Amino acid sequence: MNMRMRSPGSGFAPRHGGHPMAPPMQQQTQHPPPPISTSHQQPILPPPQQQQPGMGPPPIAHHSSRQTPISPSQQPHTPRYYPPGPGGQLPPNNQLPQPHNMGQRQGGPVPAHGMSSQRPSPTKSPQMSVSSRPLARLKSKLQRQIPVFGVWLTIPSPVTARILAAQGFDWACIDMEHTPTNPSLMAEMVAAVAGSGTCAPIVRVPSHAPEWFKWALDAGAHGIIVPMVNTVEELRNVERLCRYPPAGKRSMGAFFAPNAFGLRGPRAMNDYVDNISDDILIIPQIESVEGVRNLPSMLKGGGIDAVFVGPYDLNASVRSTQDMQIQEVMAHLERVTKENDIPIGIYASSGAAASSRLRDGYTFLVAASDIECLSSSASDNLDRAKSALRQYR
Repeated sequence: MNMRMRSPGSGFAPRHGGHPMAPPMQQQTQHPPPPISTSHQQPILPPPQQQQPGMGPPPIAHHSSRQTPISPSQQPHTPRYYPPGPGGQLPPNNQLPQPHNMGQRQGGPVPAHGMSSQRPSPTKSPQMSVSSRPLARLKSKLQRQIPVFGVWLTIPSPVTARILAAQGFDWACIDMEHTPTNPSLMAEMVAAVAGSGTCAPIVRVPSHAPEWFKWALDAGAHGIIVPMVNTVEELRNVERLCRYPPAGKRSMGAFFAPNAFGLRGPRAMNDYVDNISDDILIIPQIESVEGVRNLPSMLKGGGIDAVFVGPYDLNASVRSTQDMQIQEVMAHLERVTKENDIPIGIYASSGAAASSRLRDGYTFLVAASDIECLSSSASDNLDRAKSALRQYR
């Protein structure tokens, strides 16, 4: 049984042996009290032992007390998004960030003394996951004038979007201008395309109103196609709506956007704002004679990633003027974008049409649409099935 002794000078005499019949202790010269037992307290770690020759490593001291988690604010911050390298080129595949901490629990205990943890803490701003790479790849290809092929999504269905995004397209455009797709369905389609990990979701907004940009960008769109951009002022306003202050006037509220880039954790939104938002693709659509005439002035200010031609509305606009031919207008567009080293894209009704445009210098191409894929495949399969009916006639 452990005894406690009062320190000398405290005004109390030391207690005797503890047995009720024990004789009182004789007066003796006072000595320093024995050390107080600390079995109920945290043990003090002994100094590290030096390894003797011919012997194994010293034993590991284990803690019996609970460990204190590291606060997220104490964790170092490493950006999760890498910008394209010189010339817009991506790092080699063996240097691409890997999703090494997918599925890990947030936070965690400090490793015990003498032990090391091979798994990094997720609160240290993990490297971007697979779903964050499509934007970097798409932007790099555009900067190097490497053709990229997309699919046009007009059916308001996340299921259709998910199926087509997994077919190998570089990008998929969710059209909100000429479809009944509402903001809620658009957000689900953006998530479905981004979930493929290989296809970048792009949204064509229906107008220049700020709320459409907010809904598309906050849903996680990797790029915005803006219809009917006709003047320099309209283009500059589009750029401001896509960028946060001080470069633009986009409001803070991208609570869902980080998910489309594989970002998570307490700093996900900060990482999106700091490292990704400035790389969102801005693609004005030129589809009027006025836009064609003002295009050289629009391109002087920079800030856009490609020019997208709307062939149907542009053809209608050219016909209404009656003083030029569509071939001349298209040649002018191709020449201006080439002189300014800006990628040019166009809607093509089929893969064969896209291949033809590729020979004309277009590099941002629609290779298929969901309606065309569905209708043509259904028609072809029905024709093949009916071909066996001849013997029954």
